[in-house]
Amino acid sequence: MVRTASTLLLALSLLLSACVSWQSEPTPADPSPGDPPATTSTSSTTTTIAGPVTNLVVVDSEATPIAGVNVGDLGKTDVDGRLVFGTPTGGVALDADGYISRFVSDWQKGDVRVTLEPVIVRGMVRTSAGDGLEGVLVALGGLEVLTDGSGWFEFIAPTGSIIRVDTPGWTAVEVEWLGSDSWVPIDLEPMVVRALHVSGWAVGDSEHWQRILDLAATTEINSLVVDLKDESGLVFYRTAVPLAGEVGAINPEFELDAVVAATAERGLYLIGRIVTFQDPIAARAVPDLAVLDSSTGGPFQKNGQYFLDPTDPEARRYALDLAGEACAAGFDEIQFDYVRYPDGFGNSAVFDSGSGPEVRPGIIRDFLAEASAVLKPAGCAVAADIFGFITSTSGDGGIGQQLEDLGPVVDVLSPMLYPSHYSEGWFGFDVPNDHPGPVVSEALDDGLERLDSTAIFRPWIQDFYYNAAQVRAEIDAAEERGLGWMLWNARSRFTEGALLPGD
Repeated sequence: MVRTASTLLLALSLLLSACVSWQSEPTPADPSPGDPPATTSTSSTTTTIAGPVTNLVVVDSEATPIAGVNVGDLGKTDVDGRLVFGTPTGGVALDADGYISRFVSDWQKGDVRVTLEPVIVRGMVRTSAGDGLEGVLVALGGLEVLTDGSGWFEFIAPTGSIIRVDTPGWTAVEVEWLGSDSWVPIDLEPMVVRALHVSGWAVGDSEHWQRILDLAATTEINSLVVDLKDESGLVFYRTAVPLAGEVGAINPEFELDAVVAATAERGLYLIGRIVTFQDPIAARAVPDLAVLDSSTGGPFQKNGQYFLDPTDPEARRYALDLAGEACAAGFDEIQFDYVRYPDGFGNSAVFDSGSGPEVRPGIIRDFLAEASAVLKPAGCAVAADIFGFITSTSGDGGIGQQLEDLGPVVDVLSPMLYPSHYSEGWFGFDVPNDHPGPVVSEALDDGLERLDSTAIFRPWIQDFYYNAAQVRAEIDAAEERGLGWMLWNARSRFTEGALLPGD
């Protein structure tokens, strides 16, 4: 009996010893023996974390750390994408602006690396007809992109909720993005420009300039076309372009910044006109830049006009440098006038790179394409003035202006539809000048039928030798087709009675 009791007592002692020994061993959930407690800190406090610790790092698909990720109610990742916390026993959501949320439930102590995939938003900026618009600025949150050649854009990991689309010549729009749509089509409508031509001399005359600003304020006019360099070859502001100074072309009548400020204050769209290749000052000062006359050995001239060679890179650069300067100053659009070969040049005219019909259209097209490549990323639309008859005839008119070639490389095409410039028989009229409305209508219809591009068609119309009713007939022809228009008067004196009151 004593022996049995002793045996039971020994067994009980061994069992208690085993229980004490089992309790003293660390479980997988406990910190490792000898490791200090983990700490996490903020800018003002330090918190000690007892128990199992997870050292989380959140990265994007390119392994770049993501700061500010909400890790449930445990905190946010720091600038290194890191957050240290006590290992949770359940699932936790990871959320960050611009990234697809992820739910993580298989937590473990130690280092944990989680990748968040970015939200990707794609879309297309297009005309109402569905044609993509290239080079349009699209903004979402703090991101900005330009549309590609097909009008496509893409944002990776965007923030914000409003997509803003703004490009000169078109009406700006804002589209709400709900955070889930991955495809966003945006349709733009062309801005209906109603403009006056303002010579450099008119801007320089403070009273004349003020009358024009007042006219714009009280009528339907919403834009001004200001001469930066005109047919005389003069540049009307203090340009920093070296060639202008070298040839003596600078005749400062105004400051670019002042013109930009005056028009911006009144909400006017601002177009800078540059007479491109017709330039008697530069052509005579630097004959190597000019079209040469083999019969005289000097610059080619006809009817008092001297042309820079459109095939000469330096001659082209002169206009592009002036354009870039005006764009940087805040002009909305740059309009290239006389962007052509001289009309009616004969065999004595010599060009660096040829002047045949197989050459001319490509030369003019390539110049305007180069202008677009320079100016559109800088925020300016590119426009080209073309002869009025180009809208109604095939070919390049002998001057390099081929309608179908020019449309795809510019934002705006502006035919000069002056009825007084059409000769007998045009559009069935013995005297086209006596029929301003019908002449403009016929020319516009011819051009619109042929124009197969996203270019805006915006005509110059005649405001000289006409009364108010005649000018208004031309305006109405454009308005009936949903088009803008520009009034041409060389002296910048306009028929106010032809204009409707402003809003």
